Amino acid sequence: MTPKQKDVYVVIDEWWKRFGFGPSIDDIMYMTGDRGRGNVHRVIKILCDTGICKRTKGRARSVRPSYLRVRDID
Repeated sequence: MTPKQKDVYVVIDEWWKRFGFGPSIDDIMYMTGDRGRGNVHRVIKILCDTGICKRTKGRARSVRPSYLRVRDID
């Protein structure tokens, strides 16, 4: 895992622990200091493709750590 991927994962994990739902791309941008939505989206896609995170297509704020089980997200 690259340092950027780790930063994004930590934001996602802490956001779920604190609020109970996933962060938006803008929230992740703000927390990591990144300046582009595309960069954050690319990192989220890589985390989901490797199985570190999960998300539901078509749902906003659905990205979550893979260890977390959420009912009725689909």
